[in-house]
Amino acid sequence: SASVGDRSPYYRSCLEKCSNANCTEGGINFRSSVGAQAQPLYLQLTKWSCQDECQYNCMWKTVVITLSISILCLNFFQWPFIRILGIQEPASVIFSILNFIAHYMMLRKFRREVRKTSPMYWLWHAYAMVCLNCWFWSSMFHIRDTPFTEMMDYFSAFSTVLFSFYAMVVRLLNGQSRVMTVILSFLCVGFFVHHITYLALINFDYGYNMKANIVVGIANAMGWLIWCFYYWKSQLYVWQCALFVLLVGVCMIFEVMDFPPLMWIIDAHSLWHFATAGLPFLFYRYV
Repeated sequence: SASVGDRSPYYRSCLEKCSNANCTEGGINFRSSVGAQAQPLYLQLTKWSCQDECQYNCMWKTVVITLSISILCLNFFQWPFIRILGIQEPASVIFSILNFIAHYMMLRKFRREVRKTSPMYWLWHAYAMVCLNCWFWSSMFHIRDTPFTEMMDYFSAFSTVLFSFYAMVVRLLNGQSRVMTVILSFLCVGFFVHHITYLALINFDYGYNMKANIVVGIANAMGWLIWCFYYWKSQLYVWQCALFVLLVGVCMIFEVMDFPPLMWIIDAHSLWHFATAGLPFLFYRYV
């Protein structure tokens, strides 16, 4: 359902007038070549259509009007952000890139210091690649929120949660049962394919996606903590894994918080990305 901002009579009236005056049918192109040429190149490169321009400009007009008579800020499906060079959520983009860089740096260190013949080498190598893919699409989604980038962001985020769970179970098995590892691999791949197929082709259900992430995430965290408790005395380095899991839980506080963006740039979600940027340095020391 539409948000309070999207349902605002002022916003809806502004959007209708802007679209009728400037946009072709469908809202993709500008009616006049003057309007198209007036759009800066960086907005063209980031695919801001005529309808997108109307929505952005009317959003800010509505925010200004609302704040002039109330201290409450309207939410337009998401909070209003100031775009910079066509980037919708600049802070989230920067912090997503920081996460990408952190995983990339630790992957390079992992490759230098760990032998390819080590039992878990390819598992953690694959984990790093999954994480890099996740933060790449997080950056793309926050640059421009489109149906495609949204799907890729959600799918890659779930792939990271699910792969972490997979790696945890493989670590628990410790190479003792290849049959169980193969079965686990098929189950995880099958569940992931079912998950993204359902969301992409049947129903993009935000609630279902969130529940799937929470259930797999809790199972993953509990598994790692149980493993750490079991090996706490025999393997002194497991405290790094335990601390990582606990810090991820603490960082999740930002994900459940919700407040208007500070300076119209930094919101709770971007702070969640900022808080996780340093965690790879801890986790890769453990693996």
